[in-house]
Amino acid sequence: MANVVLRGACLREADMSGAQLDAAELTGADLRKSNLRGAGFRNARLNETDLRDARLGSAFLVGTSLRGADLRGAYLRLARLDGADLSDANLDGAEGLTQAQLDRAHCNSGTRLPAGLTGVEDAKR
Repeated sequence: MANVVLRGACLREADMSGAQLDAAELTGADLRKSNLRGAGFRNARLNETDLRDARLGSAFLVGTSLRGADLRGAYLRLARLDGADLSDANLDGAEGLTQAQLDRAHCNSGTRLPAGLTGVEDAKR
């Protein structure tokens, strides 16, 4: 499903574990409670996507744009966020998210993070 355009699609509670969605366009999609474990989203656009309570464990989000995405309660253990744009994203209550993951991503002052974590603009390197 690389390069697929699913802008604004309703994929709530879908099982897309292991799907390859590299360079996909999913801006504004509803992926609440979706199973996206191990899915590949290299260089995809998930701007303003609703990913609340989504399962993104071991997902490959390298270079992905998640600007303004809602990731509240998402499970992000072992997700690769290298070069991901988390500007204005809401990660409040995200599970399994580590400082090491955030250090490889881009955050801005509008990025909301779980308590105890800081965005790369504030991180000490």
